[in-house]
Amino acid sequence: MINSIIIEDEDIAAIKLQKMIQELDSEIYITKILSSVKESVAYLKKHKPDLIFLDINLSDDNSFEIFNSVTNIKSKIIFTTAYSEYAIKAFELNSIDYLLKPIAKKDLQRSLKKIKQFNEESVPNYNNILNNKKELYKKRFLIKQNNNLISVSVEEIAYFYSEDKLTFIKLKNNKKLPLDESLRKLEEVLDPSKFYRINRKYIINITSIVKMYYSSKSRIILHLNPSVEEQQVTVAIEKVGKFKNWLVI
Repeated sequence: MINSIIIEDEDIAAIKLQKMIQELDSEIYITKILSSVKESVAYLKKHKPDLIFLDINLSDDNSFEIFNSVTNIKSKIIFTTAYSEYAIKAFELNSIDYLLKPIAKKDLQRSLKKIKQFNEESVPNYNNILNNKKELYKKRFLIKQNNNLISVSVEEIAYFYSEDKLTFIKLKNNKKLPLDESLRKLEEVLDPSKFYRINRKYIINITSIVKMYYSSKSRIILHLNPSVEEQQVTVAIEKVGKFKNWLVI
């Protein structure tokens, strides 16, 4: 019996994955479904599953944060992702398998066969995954504006934000550009040492922060440059701790 867990923040996706696993391989037993980094870290400090099906973007953070908190993970891991163009390259370099959402049964079957070929000695070093991934972060964006194409370096970007269900880039020169990517997708391709999603609306470059202060015991206010219409933005309460850690990386 292969004791396994699923780490996935979308309930429907987790249940569907569990059902497909049970249909394809009766030796794989799902002992737990977890939905956040915090929950997963607490579980993995006490349990050592043989196999983990790991979503990349979770409800409270990027799942790579799990490896920063639990350093002795020996489980075999099948990554799952909806946005694969950068993550997959990093995983392939380390012989990690992945499933691209929406997950097809034939792809899951391939992964299950591949993961059984690993023995304990061949479990990849997940710290190496983090190191290799740093080289694959997005460096430029190609923006279509009317009939024009504009190439923008990430070094020119102050922050990303959503407005009326659309995503925009605010450049350091105060220019605003539309972007056909969601903030959720951007979280996967931006260097987390430089960019951080402070709330549902903003992903900011650390260099864009002009001023920050507590407005209450648990609320941090930021002033950004270029300024935003509301003049200040608030770090989501559930992100305050990780935001402060990010500032001193």
